[in-house]
Amino acid sequence: MEFKNLISFKIIAELKSFSKAALVLGYAQSTITFHIKQLETELGVSLFDRIGNNIRLTNSGHILLEYTHRILSLSDEAKHAIVQNSSPSGMLRIAGISSLCANMLPRLIKQYNEAFPSVTISATTASKLQVLEMVNDGSADIGLYMDFEIPPKDTYTAVHIENPIYFICSAKNVLCSKNLLSVKELEGIPFIATEPQCSYRGLLTKLFTKNNIMPSIIFESENTEVIKRFVQSDLGISFLPEIAVREELAAHKLYKLNIINSIPTTYINVIHKNNQWITPAIREFFNLFN
Repeated sequence: MEFKNLISFKIIAELKSFSKAALVLGYAQSTITFHIKQLETELGVSLFDRIGNNIRLTNSGHILLEYTHRILSLSDEAKHAIVQNSSPSGMLRIAGISSLCANMLPRLIKQYNEAFPSVTISATTASKLQVLEMVNDGSADIGLYMDFEIPPKDTYTAVHIENPIYFICSAKNVLCSKNLLSVKELEGIPFIATEPQCSYRGLLTKLFTKNNIMPSIIFESENTEVIKRFVQSDLGISFLPEIAVREELAAHKLYKLNIINSIPTTYINVIHKNNQWITPAIREFFNLFN
């Protein structure tokens, strides 16, 4: 029995229509009919009863359908096992928000390229919404973004990493000398902010609103590197995720303000759409986080 004949048989049985099956499979209806005739000749039985414009499976058809599901499932399992056992190769397309592309992705790509030189990585920066769209429509294999929520398991294969957000200032700022600060004490201090669409900008707005503060925002940028330069020049303070300021904090170029108010944790989410094939290249990228 040929696979194409079994696939045609399965789709006809599911749709209960030769013409609809032909449309789904991209065949002429005569081709679909020929596939079924080949099966019936090979097995020596009728697979469908035709009653007017309707069709239904015969007893033999029901038996074959059960085996067809098992045969096609085993075929898929075999393909999957072979692919999983093969070495990563081909293209790996990554979309990420700019702060993660700047502060996380270079190290990951370097580590990945050293281990799997046969894989070509294509990376692009995008907003969180654009990252999700690209992963959902298949134009990106992997998406990286930050959010206050973990992605749903029924939709995405995902890794999530806790990523706290800090109020930061320069080494020259007078706030460095204070052991503890409340958000209320930041009122009137010049602020270097991310763009309004940024997820942690929304959190900042909520913190200020909760404490009845009108922020003194003197500069906005979607680029965290630009924001850090402004803060290092002591033009104001900012509110950025730990991964974006890790190096500067370690080098004492920036300082974390100790805020007594509770600040929710964000997550770095690395995602792949569940209904899309996990190639060896994708699998090994996720293994970097193990």
